[in-house]
Amino acid sequence: MSDKSKQFKQALDDHHQWPCPYVYKFIVPAESLGSFQELFSSEKLETRQSKTGKYTSVTMTSTMCSADEVMAVYEKAARIPGIMSL
Repeated sequence: MSDKSKQFKQALDDHHQWPCPYVYKFIVPAESLGSFQELFSSEKLETRQSKTGKYTSVTMTSTMCSADEVMAVYEKAARIPGIMSL
């Protein structure tokens, strides 16, 4: 695990009491939205398309039980080409 990942995990543990709802926000290129929705098909996703239609913002709220679970979702999302995690 990189130092940056360790710092992020520590920050999550410092600021959250597990289990708790965790809000994810992503910016997904329009051509990758289907792949994202397929990857997270069991989650409730709120989407909003950009004015130009090139991107879609996605908000996903899930109940997480640990910082490791949160990080696993970010790693899973990173498989989508061009995705930005906020």
